[in-house]
Amino acid sequence: MGRFAAVGGGTYEEMDVLTRRIADLSGKERPNVLFVGTALQDSTNPLTSCRKSFKRVCPGCIVKKLSIIRTVYTDAEIDALLSWADVIFVGGGNTAYMLDAWRARGLDRKLKAVFDSDSAVLSGLSAGAICWFEKGYTDSESFEGKEDWSYAVIEPGINLYPAFFCPHYGDWGRRGFDDRVKETGLPGIALEDGTMMVYDRGQVSFYRADAHRQAYLFTSEGPDFKKSVW
Repeated sequence: MGRFAAVGGGTYEEMDVLTRRIADLSGKERPNVLFVGTALQDSTNPLTSCRKSFKRVCPGCIVKKLSIIRTVYTDAEIDALLSWADVIFVGGGNTAYMLDAWRARGLDRKLKAVFDSDSAVLSGLSAGAICWFEKGYTDSESFEGKEDWSYAVIEPGINLYPAFFCPHYGDWGRRGFDDRVKETGLPGIALEDGTMMVYDRGQVSFYRADAHRQAYLFTSEGPDFKKSVW
């Protein structure tokens, strides 16, 4: 069993407290960080923001990128970057697009192998958090330019943890997640921006940037259907 950290969302500037937790989880004072920006087609802005966040909390750390949309890699080159990393951080964006691109390159299997070997901390926010779970609640249709788009259940993710996951909980439209949990038969996890779930070799814990942030656990039915984790 390995380690992963799923962040509900928010700006990189406001999540430095959570970034520090992710760095600590790696066990390295200056971890090597690999940023994966597939969900926004390897846009440079999220990479820049992620690099600044990690360098604020871990001066001297090195942040590289794995940009499978804009760069052609051999399998050996991808493997070398994954082996180099102490932390692999996946940015937000279009979850469906990202997972399709990963499967086309076999990156989903490679990331699962990282988790199984516990060679690095897997992490990310929004789409980069959904991907680690069995199912997720996604706004991927909003990236397709449709005016009548709707939230949807996406599956399967890489499935490091058997749950139905919702980032940005509390945003407009996200409360529809409550009803969808009952349909999946899975436990639900909903994180507001600035909150994070950490899975550390079988142990689960939650963190938040400040006391105003909330995270919730759901069962599929029963009187305790929804509970705050704090």
